[in-house]
Amino acid sequence: MKRWFKIWCIAGIVAGAGLSACKGFLDVKPNDRFTGADYWRNADDAQMGVNAAYSQMRDQYTKCIQYNFADFRPGNYDFWNKTNFRAISQNLLRSSLVSGTDGTNVPRESWETWYRSIASANLAVVRINGMTSDQIGDVQKEQLVAEARFVRSFIYYCLVQNYGNVPFQFSPYEIDMKPKMNQVQILDSCIIDLRKAAQVLPVAYNDPTYRAVRATKGAALTLIAHMYMWQAGFDKARAEELNRNAANACKEVMDLGVYKLLPYTEETMHDIFKGRSEEGIWEISMDVNYGNVTGNFLAQWVLHQPILGTATNLYGGLGSEITIKREYMDIMYPPGESDNRFTLWFDDPYNTVNPQSQMFLKFSSVSDPVARRFDANMIIFRYAGLLLLRAEALANIGDDDGARTLLNEIRLRAQASDYLGAGGQPLKDAIFLERVKELWGEGHRWYDLVRTGRVTDISQCENVLTQDEFDRGAWTWPTPISAMRKNPKITQTAYWAQ
Repeated sequence: MKRWFKIWCIAGIVAGAGLSACKGFLDVKPNDRFTGADYWRNADDAQMGVNAAYSQMRDQYTKCIQYNFADFRPGNYDFWNKTNFRAISQNLLRSSLVSGTDGTNVPRESWETWYRSIASANLAVVRINGMTSDQIGDVQKEQLVAEARFVRSFIYYCLVQNYGNVPFQFSPYEIDMKPKMNQVQILDSCIIDLRKAAQVLPVAYNDPTYRAVRATKGAALTLIAHMYMWQAGFDKARAEELNRNAANACKEVMDLGVYKLLPYTEETMHDIFKGRSEEGIWEISMDVNYGNVTGNFLAQWVLHQPILGTATNLYGGLGSEITIKREYMDIMYPPGESDNRFTLWFDDPYNTVNPQSQMFLKFSSVSDPVARRFDANMIIFRYAGLLLLRAEALANIGDDDGARTLLNEIRLRAQASDYLGAGGQPLKDAIFLERVKELWGEGHRWYDLVRTGRVTDISQCENVLTQDEFDRGAWTWPTPISAMRKNPKITQTAYWAQ
């Protein structure tokens, strides 16, 4: 059992196949030479080793509801016959209803795919750093190491968002079992690592198919900003410092000059959420041209004919499997107030044709409606979200004017009226609501509720937690039993141990 990290390392690299972008970055063939002495001999080997880490990361998103878990857990949906999603929204994460259907049980059963990707990245950092200039050029060497650093830091960020404290390891060769490490300390280490990566990652790639789906300086800085904001929610003593650091990291991304808000029109909406637009910072590529097919994606459940063929003959094919509750629609989009997002993103928002006729159109780029294949990336970070994150950080440190300016920049793009309310808490609440509206369906909402403490506020979500439940880790997934069996130093989170 003491070899568990080493086993993950080998398994993760051997299984590294299928990352999407252009040919060469995409075509990663299984290769049992990754850990052998005859590997890591040239630039192609190094590229394939990094691609393995990307590929394992992507596997987690395609085999389960990883991307949209954070959208479902707060509730505020009518889940109709999707009892597995309803159980998640009620925090019944141990229930048999949270089953293999849609991969809803995967986060509870195993975090092995995450750690395989980390192991692949760890090995890539060490082995590529050890390659000579005769084997790989210095510029490419630095960039590939930086990409591996980014991937493993991103995965640790995902792990702490889902599990809180987790085992932490940056070395591919250390085989001793590790207990859980405090999540704030994990992110401290990752931020240092990401700063190293950001120094050498390119601002952009010449190949447009790499845009947003391969690590860049902007993606690394954006991840740093999100890590600071997560830490601020759990390290109150450093909260002001962490908010200031997050605001500065966001400004660094803005100063790169490579991202911009695109106008919200019907055409540009599809460009943004298909992916690789000028607004995209970091995305999981789901380009159908490279054979990327997954059913574990929000669009699967919020669209129906004629945009998407239905899995059943629900209302003659005119019923979505889940819909947003009207009362929450009215919170996001108060009646009588204009907002292009409401107009563009929703078809029959109030279910006037039948109880399930509403469609959420954000991810409606469908390549094959009959086979239910999508042509829309999983958007992780985009520029609008970054601007709102900076607005939130500025409001938290008392810069109401700066925060209001950014908030109104987002509202102007949506052709909504300016926020003219008070500063302080009302402004913070307005920024939070704007993140809810702007990022709905993009996998942020539960995590935003957790890090800001709003998850204990019944007005903010249906799956409200008491402060005691929150403190004992009810906001997490249970630590997988499979991990505790492999490593007895890992203990169950207090709430889930009861």
